[in-house]
Amino acid sequence: MKILDYPTELELLEKIIRRQARVDSVLQILEAGCGREWYFQLDGISYEVTGVDLDVHALQYRQREKRDLHRGIVGDLRTVVLPAAHFDVVYCSFVLEHIQGAEEALDNFVKWLKPGGLLIVRVPDVTGVQTFLAKCLPRWCAILYYRKAWGIKDAGKPGFAPYPAFYDDVISPNGLHAYCASRGLEIAEELGVGTYAARGRGPFRHALPALARVISLTSGGKIHDQFVDRTFVIRKVSSPVPGRARPVIKEPMPADGQLPFEPDSSALRATPEA
Repeated sequence: MKILDYPTELELLEKIIRRQARVDSVLQILEAGCGREWYFQLDGISYEVTGVDLDVHALQYRQREKRDLHRGIVGDLRTVVLPAAHFDVVYCSFVLEHIQGAEEALDNFVKWLKPGGLLIVRVPDVTGVQTFLAKCLPRWCAILYYRKAWGIKDAGKPGFAPYPAFYDDVISPNGLHAYCASRGLEIAEELGVGTYAARGRGPFRHALPALARVISLTSGGKIHDQFVDRTFVIRKVSSPVPGRARPVIKEPMPADGQLPFEPDSSALRATPEA
């Protein structure tokens, strides 16, 4: 497995997305948990980005300030209704760890993808130090870290990370491999991303690598500090696995900004790399 820094990873993902484009059609992209920012420049190809997020504040910021969504939908990735076999790419960046019942969202991603389409999933590596600390420490520690280490003064406020995390088993490396095997999906790329030496600023930049090393050594290597996050590029193969095929029901695309249900405490969240 390759280990990349974040700029190199994003550059690779942009190339992968571009390769899905076809000259005779519009590349349909679903940003599942779109949050406040889109990282890719896709000039020169015809594409549309549909963003779905339950965080109304983040979605409004994205539509009013960034203006890089062709369609924005307030919705829960487990229950929102979108057309089957409609998207060429489903991009889900640091969202699944915030969903209780993440497998339901994954099932929807697969349903919404065209045959041959790509699912790009970025998640914290649950076998690493960052997730270990996130599970052990109270949320106010994460909020303080975002404010002090990253200078995000509004961290924890509506529309800003960090959000509550649940880390369902399906987002672990073993869980995602098992999920893909059971659905007949092909893992085209698996990447380790980021180092603790590049986390935060000021004193955090020096303290975090040392802390991560101590935790890893103390655990006997069961908790690693080799990288921070993990990225999967997953292809929906054209031929479904026998016994798992489902009828394709064409659903209309929700209107821009549609709210198909009341928000609840198990809301999806889109988190920046931090």
